[in-house]
Amino acid sequence: MTVSCDRCGETWPRDPALEVPCPVCRAGVGGPCRKPSGHNRWKYEGVHPERDRAALDAGLIRKCPGGAGDRQLALGLA
Repeated sequence: MTVSCDRCGETWPRDPALEVPCPVCRAGVGGPCRKPSGHNRWKYEGVHPERDRAALDAGLIRKCPGGAGDRQLALGLA
């Protein structure tokens, strides 16, 4: 499943946030984020925003040049 930015169209083979562990729910690399109940987050909820930020800090994604204030990380499923 490819992932792309809704604003600039950049694409990746899978969500770059899955390349880092989640600092919130502790999901491992490649694993889905989990709700406090232990269930997987819904497909459209994606990963925790903190996991997106960790991928940004790791250099796996960059701030979207089509930015919109605080909503810089605009990944959407293609």
